[in-house]
This record gives sequence, C-alpha cells and structure tokens, in this order.
Amino acid sequence: MRITLPPLEVGDHEGFMPEKDLFGRAELGNGLSNIVSQVEEPLVIALDGAWGSGKTTFLKMWAGELRKAKHPVVYFDAFENDYVEDAFAALARELVELAEQREDEASVLSSDFKRKAVKLGSMLLRGAAKVGYRATVRAVTAGTVSADDLLEVADDVAGEVEGVADHYMEQMLASPRQQREIVDGFRKALEELPGLLSPRGDGEDQKPLIYIIDELDRCKPVFALALLERIKHFMSVPNVHFVLGVNMRQLESSVKFAYGSDVDANLYLQKFVKIFIGDIKEGKSSKNIQKYCEYIRESLEIPRTEMANTAVLAITRLLKHHGRNFRSAEKALAHLALIVAFRSNLPAHIGSVVGGLIVMKLLSASLFEGIKNGSKPKDEIKKFLSNDVDENEKESISWDYLMEDIHKIEELTSSEKWTYNSWKMDSRFDLISLSEIVVDGSISTKG
Repeated sequence: MRITLPPLEVGDHEGFMPEKDLFGRAELGNGLSNIVSQVEEPLVIALDGAWGSGKTTFLKMWAGELRKAKHPVVYFDAFENDYVEDAFAALARELVELAEQREDEASVLSSDFKRKAVKLGSMLLRGAAKVGYRATVRAVTAGTVSADDLLEVADDVAGEVEGVADHYMEQMLASPRQQREIVDGFRKALEELPGLLSPRGDGEDQKPLIYIIDELDRCKPVFALALLERIKHFMSVPNVHFVLGVNMRQLESSVKFAYGSDVDANLYLQKFVKIFIGDIKEGKSSKNIQKYCEYIRESLEIPRTEMANTAVLAITRLLKHHGRNFRSAEKALAHLALIVAFRSNLPAHIGSVVGGLIVMKLLSASLFEGIKNGSKPKDEIKKFLSNDVDENEKESISWDYLMEDIHKIEELTSSEKWTYNSWKMDSRFDLISLSEIVVDGSISTKG
C-alpha cells in the first residue's frame, strides 16, 4: 500500500490514451488543435483552470497528440525554471534545444537561429550583467570592515553603478538601428524555425510550432510577467503559437503584486493573451470525482475492507457535495491510506465516520477542532456532514447515516477496547476520541 499518489506518467508521444484520459478531455484537445493548426497569425492562448483541475495532465497529453501530428512542440514548466534570471534566456533555451535535436541538414540551418538568439539575449543582458558586478563582488568579499570602510565601499558601489549605467545608456542610444536589426534577425529566424523542424509537404500548410508554458501562475510574479513581455516583444511571429496553462485569478494577483493593487489586472493581461479558454473544470463533476477517487484508491492500494469501502464512499460523496477538486480527493484518500496503515484493526462500522472526519479536517479545520474542544453545536456539524442525494444513488452519506454507524460503534466499544468518552447526540456531539485517536493522532499528510 502507498500513502502518496504516484504521478501519472505521460509519454511524449502518448496523447489522450483512453486508460489515462480519465475525464474524456480528448475532445477539448482536438478543438484546440484545430485552432492552432488553422491560424497562421501568432496566438497566445490562456487555458484557465484552478489549481488541481488537471491542466498539466491535459497539456502533456495534448502535446503528445501535437507531436504525433508532426507539430514542433516545446513544453516548458515556468515554475521549475523561475530561477533563471532572464525570461528571454529561459524561453530561447528551450527553442535552441528543440532545434539541436535535428541531426539532418536542418540542424545546420538551425544553428543560425541559435546564433541570433544568443545575440539578442546578449543585448538584453548586457546592461544587467555589467552594472555593479565588480563592486558587488568587492563588497561581499570585504571581510571584517569598519564603519568607514563600509561607507567607502558604498561610495565605490554607487560610483561604479552610475558609471556603468551611463556607459550602457550611451551604447543603447548610439546604436538603435543595430539593436533593431538584432531583434528583427531573431524574429525572422524564429519565423523560419517551424519550417526547418517540420518541413511541409506538397499542398500542405505549414505545421506551426506550439510552445506550451505550464504553471505560469505558480512561478515568481516578476518572472511570470517577464515571460509574457518577452513573448510579446520578441516572439510574436507567424506560425508560432504560445499556450499558457494558468489560473487567471492567480496571474492577476501577480500583476497587482508587480504594479499595484489599483491596476486593472484583467485589462493588462488582455494585452498579451488573444484567446481565453476556461473549459478546464475544477473537477466538480460528480462522475469525475467518483472516477478519480476510485483511480486514487487503486493507485494507493487501499485494501477493500468494509471499513475502507465505507470510508471511501463517505469521502467521495462529501467531496462531491462540497464541490471540491481533484487535489482535495488526493489529500483525503492519502490521509485514509495513512490511517489504514497506522491502525489496521479499525472496526468495520466506523468507516463513514472516519471518512467524514477526514473531509472535515481537510475542508474545515476550525469545525474539526471545534469537535475536539466541544465548541461546535451539533447543527453546524450536521450541516457539514449532510449531503444531497444523487438521482442515481439510493442513499447518501447523511447525518442519520453517520449516526447509525456511531450507534453501532457504541456496541463495540467494550469488546474492541476503544476509549470513546461519549457517543451521545447531545449539544456537544462528542467525537473527540475518534478525531484525536484515528484522524488527528500524531500523523498527518501534507502537500
């Protein structure tokens, strides 16, 4: 048995394999493929979805379908690369690596793209790389110094920064034509790159290069916005499309972080994104949650005991009722796996109570703590644990259903030697023992 869900491995050329496309998103992928294949003008498409909605899995599967259709594809995880100082360097590096994978005559031509990318990158970094470099090294390695020494170092740093910055501005102002030629040279090389990587046949349209940027909302705000700026200014060329996997609400927060809370973040992002697609749901569909919970259970190898069965049922139905996403299901079932591993002799009849408490601890920590200290009234607990009856289900995990299991536990306390203080339905509704011993305990799952 496992206590963490193994990542779903998606091969570079697998695409939407039925056994892995759990939620039938191939249709969305086909529609997106039609858009990028038929439009020549440069596109930036934002695929909007909350954290845990399955954007990354979808984008990796879609990338496989694109590769099978002979599209040049880059998949770039912005969160894993936000340590790179310059956004252009991070973006261009992936393109150069894609070009260098060719081993035929196209690889010779692609070296021209690499050369022009290096030239533009050097121009962009020239000022930042020079300003204050020697002075910074000098200050850091100064060792033990007096106050006067520190003032001298500070003056030295200020003088050097001012001198280098002035020199850099002189270069910028003295050679605008050369700078434009460098930018235009790179853009031209990038425009030709799709044809080098995927030459079109007779009568065929050119297969555009698709650059997928995932986790844009999770990386550092300054880096995220710098990526968008670099795309707009240097990489907006025909037959090169960018597709962003992002939570737009979080990205709007990055805009406000960088430019102030008064800025219209949505309007700002419209300067960069041409198409917004919000079809990546949060996984609130009842069928999706139920299917995913079963997938998680199989992956974690949770045994099919009566206790575990009823716990999984309670978790699934409560998550459906509270409209939670896939990440919530992963955490809840991982916690159940931990409990089953930690206490293998749990009575069969407490499954639904354990499942209910797990979801409560995950979604309403204050309510869970209130059960332990007796501060929450039964009506509030009842409201959380009750759920709607699905049309296709004969029963629900309701308050009465949970109470029925609680009464059964009362009958087992002496034989099983459980130390529950009170299982009476009074104003306190005492679930203290079970919440402390089984669900809370000394172990927990994080992430």
